[in-house]
Amino acid sequence: MEKHKTKMRAAGFKRLSVWVCPELVAMLAAERRPRECGGRTLERLLLGEARKRPNYWTEGERAFLDQYAQAREGGNI
Repeated sequence: MEKHKTKMRAAGFKRLSVWVCPELVAMLAAERRPRECGGRTLERLLLGEARKRPNYWTEGERAFLDQYAQAREGGNI
């Protein structure tokens, strides 16, 4: 996780912690898309689109995870 935080900071992103009312929490939950973090949902609603973020996984890690998922789907694990 620390590696990802470093990538996000290097890309110019800032981490915010805020207190919000229950109505806003409900609205954000309703607007959230699958696999979308709360920050991305907020960006999309306020700016009209979410900004591109650095990849969480390296290409090698992503390839391994994809192969693992395929093996599970095929019943090989």
